[in-house]
Amino acid sequence: MVEYLKTKKGYFYKLKKNGKKKRISQEEYNKKNKTRKNKKMIGGAGEPIEEDDIMYKDDLVCILKPGVKKGIIVWTRVWTNFTQPEGMGLCNLGLKTGEKLKEEGVNFGRDKIHPYIFFKAPFYSRDIDYTSVETEIESSYGEGQSGIHASAFIRVDPDKTFVFSSEIRDTYKYTVWYGKEDNVINYSKKTLSKYLEIIKKNVEIIKDLNSDEKIWYNLFSSEAVLLSNKLRPEEPYDTAPIERNSEILVSIPHLTPDYFVLCTP
Repeated sequence: MVEYLKTKKGYFYKLKKNGKKKRISQEEYNKKNKTRKNKKMIGGAGEPIEEDDIMYKDDLVCILKPGVKKGIIVWTRVWTNFTQPEGMGLCNLGLKTGEKLKEEGVNFGRDKIHPYIFFKAPFYSRDIDYTSVETEIESSYGEGQSGIHASAFIRVDPDKTFVFSSEIRDTYKYTVWYGKEDNVINYSKKTLSKYLEIIKKNVEIIKDLNSDEKIWYNLFSSEAVLLSNKLRPEEPYDTAPIERNSEILVSIPHLTPDYFVLCTP
């Protein structure tokens, strides 16, 4: 890979693979260096993520500082997590877990109280365009997704952030067969990087779909399979597209706006 550098004396050079150094103009340096920085990279794994890039880390998620042009931006919508007090908006107050809201006496219309804020895993596994926040978001979620109202976006490390199948929460049978819901959810646990590899392979599998077949998704592995329309496999298979029904869990009780890469009121 060709590298570009600027010396302390203000000279610009291009370093070739063979180790040779060639002096170049500032104009060429600016143009090539900018292209390299904004290069489209699969899964956000272009440059190494350093300890100094991290804003928060636990066993389930690693949130990066908003301005770091690394990792992957993920999003959530306000009404899935938070009932806003009169006169206060999402972008001013942030997001709270169900447990935190209950503790504060806020009735947010949910019977089940979770200790998490739920973020949607990416819909697509493709090159991330780091030119702007909007192009980053649209690389992972599609055109127009960066402008959806009442949404908050954070940046995560895909190698240290985990994804779970959200449809498991809606299937009562899992609780009966396997025990507590959280235990069952953990059967689907995988890193965001691994999840992106899987949904990319799923796209290739689905291309071979015939008219007499149906797509099923394994809720534990997230892998797609094509089966005859006459067959109905047992759990953990489901027909809901896995790339639209996977989640990232953030257990910070109050996720303040300083975590947000972008917020739409």
